[in-house]
Formats: sequence, structure tokens, C-alpha cells
Amino acid sequence: MVPTIRISSLTATLLAMLLICSSPQISLLAHTFSPVESASFLALVDQIKSALLPIKQDISSNVTLAREQAQYAKRLLNESVLKELKERNQRITTELLRMLNSIQNITVVNVDDNLSKINDLLAEAVSARIQNDQLKNVTVQVLVFANDVNMISDEYTSAFKEGNTSLNMDMHATKDDMHSMKMDNNSMSMSTNATKTEIVTDVAAYQRAGALTDIVFERFNNELSGKSNASSAMEKVVKGLNQLRVSIKNMESPVTVLGTVHGEIQPNLLIAFNLQLAPSTNHGIGNMSMSTSTNNNNNQSMQDHMMMNMN
Repeated sequence: MVPTIRISSLTATLLAMLLICSSPQISLLAHTFSPVESASFLALVDQIKSALLPIKQDISSNVTLAREQAQYAKRLLNESVLKELKERNQRITTELLRMLNSIQNITVVNVDDNLSKINDLLAEAVSARIQNDQLKNVTVQVLVFANDVNMISDEYTSAFKEGNTSLNMDMHATKDDMHSMKMDNNSMSMSTNATKTEIVTDVAAYQRAGALTDIVFERFNNELSGKSNASSAMEKVVKGLNQLRVSIKNMESPVTVLGTVHGEIQPNLLIAFNLQLAPSTNHGIGNMSMSTSTNNNNNQSMQDHMMMNMN
């Protein structure tokens, strides 16, 4: 006869608690984020940094502008982002939110300390939120880079009075078309009604465009430089980045910046990393979907900003 084992309600409760505590927290609370989700988060962190960087220079001369940047950084940390981050680390989420709230009343006295703490928390957030293999994945890093470059053009365009300046591009081209295309600004079809303007109407957006350009340079040098055998294309990407920085510094026409992004940086990025454009997309690289060449199932694509074929 099999003996009957009686377990008290307290013992059962303690066993249940033991099982919960002994299991990895991440498996109970968090889902596995896709490479596209991770790239989007990294790009978001870059955008937050682009708002934080100008604060130090503004706080002594234009407190209103500094606080505008602080508010912008806080808005980027929306409920969706907070929810994802909470899945990984509640403490970092709480602290980051508290610090971003606190810099709404930032002063010259505490600016260095507060910004340093926020940057440390952002670094912790990246470590907690992004899997190490994805953080080191060149495909993810290219996607972050492309997202950032598109954000630069968006911020810069919105900084000017003629914020609707457009650049007409036929992005239905195949990879062969992109290889044969002459990669310079003059080869791209620009809107003829886009007029040159040098009047910045949104200083905060202009500052973020410049700050994000510096961040993009750092990401390119740290994560992408030397990762492609297409040296000529990589050189043209660097040339485009240098031109982008000069154009923003000199407050050149938004159409010039768009021409550099879409006519120099993006097409050569495609070549450098052997990427392919989504066949049904009529926007820039920043509006593509992403899929790897090892995936033969066309239904298993990662929708976001790029479609990559990493061979």
C-alpha cells in the first residue's frame, strides 16, 4: 500500500514560494526581444542622449531650452518602453524615470551630477534590456545606425521653417540597381519646389540633430568600422557622415542634408553590408523590414525599419 503523504497548507505555500524564487525571474516575467525590438531600443537610447547632450551647454545661458530638452527626453520614455524595461529590471526603470523627472528642474549646480547618473542608468538599461549576442550583432548595429541617421534628417528638417522639404526617391530599386547607381547627391531626384532656408525655427530639434550626428559617428566607429569588406562603400558612408556633420554645423538647407542621407549614406550602407531593399517599399531605409538570408520563409520577417540580407 502506498503511504499517503499529507502536506499542510503552509508547507505547500512555502514549496510554491521556493519554486518561484529558484526559477530565473526573466523566464517568468519577460519575453525574448527580437533583434528589431532591441535595435529600436538602442536607437531610442541614442535619441534620449541627443536631448541630454545640449542641456549642459544650455543650462547657463538658456534654462528654458535646457528644460525643453529634458522634457523631450522624458517623453521618449513612454509607457510601452517602461513596460519592456520593467520586465528586465524594475530598479533601473524606477531610477531612470525618477532622474528624468528630476532634470525638469535642473540647475547649473547639479547638471553634471544628474546627467552623469542618467547616462550610467541608460548604460545599465542597455545591459539589462539587450541580450549580449544581439548587442554584438552587426545586423542589429546597422539597423540602429540607419534608424539614427533617419532621425537626424527628421530632426534637422523639423528644425527649419520649411519643415516639409521633401526628397523624392524611388526605393523600389533592386540591389543590382543600387550597385550600379552613381552614389552622389546629384544622382538623386530632389523635389524642385524645395527652397533653401537657413532660418532655424526649432532650436531644440536643431541641437538634437547635431548631437545625434556625434552619437552616430561614435556608433559607426565602435560597432561598424572594419566590419565590412566593401571598403569603397564604407569610405563613402564615412564621407557622407562627414558631409552631414558639416551641413548641420553650417545650417545648410534641409534638402542638402536629405540628399546626403538618402544619396550618399544609405545607398552605400546597403552595399557595404550587402543589404536588400524591401520590394514593395517606397520610402527610405528607415522604413524597411528586416530579415536574414538564413531564413527561407518569407513570412518570418522582422517588420520595422530595414530589410537586410546579410550574406
